[in-house]
Amino acid sequence: MKTKLIFFLFVISSLIFAQSANDVLKKIQNKFNSLNNFTANFSQNYFNAQGKDAGKANGKFSYKRKNKFIVDLKSQLIISDGQTIWNNDKRFNRVVISNLSDDPTSFSLEQFIFDYPPLCKNRIVKDETVSSGETLIEMIPKDQDLQFNIVKIWVSADGMISKLEIVDRGEMRYAFQFSDIKINQDLPDSKFTFTTPKGIQVIDLR
Repeated sequence: MKTKLIFFLFVISSLIFAQSANDVLKKIQNKFNSLNNFTANFSQNYFNAQGKDAGKANGKFSYKRKNKFIVDLKSQLIISDGQTIWNNDKRFNRVVISNLSDDPTSFSLEQFIFDYPPLCKNRIVKDETVSSGETLIEMIPKDQDLQFNIVKIWVSADGMISKLEIVDRGEMRYAFQFSDIKINQDLPDSKFTFTTPKGIQVIDLR
């Protein structure tokens, strides 16, 4: 009888924990549905499969609803208008144009917030990287269709994402940290298109 009671309590606590993860994900979704856009500074770190530092970058990030975003780095500029994505390599004076849906490397927050959670097993994780007032959600795909092994999302008390970490199928780890987040700025749609300057090499994959 005691064993059955312990098992019952374990099942109930697991269900509550899983529901808590879904509640936090819903909080993020509600937050993004309530805003039109935001800008932020961000740092980007890469780690190889052995966990060694493989590179870092800092830049500016701008987001607008319906998959519009700008990733502005020292040597690279990535712009999406929600359908087309322009990847401008400043070092080689080259821009690669593709459909957003066909680009597996695109940094679409809306996919991580809205599209991927139903396709994943989601849980709350407790570790030393979580600051006071934050919650850490871990998403693990239910099958092999998605192009990552794990996604971790650090969520602030108001529902904004403060950090995102992705482990891809090759065990490369990508960490994105946001800071100085400013909500609902003056960001016209025209900012989310790339005007190709003269003399630049264009590779159109559409």
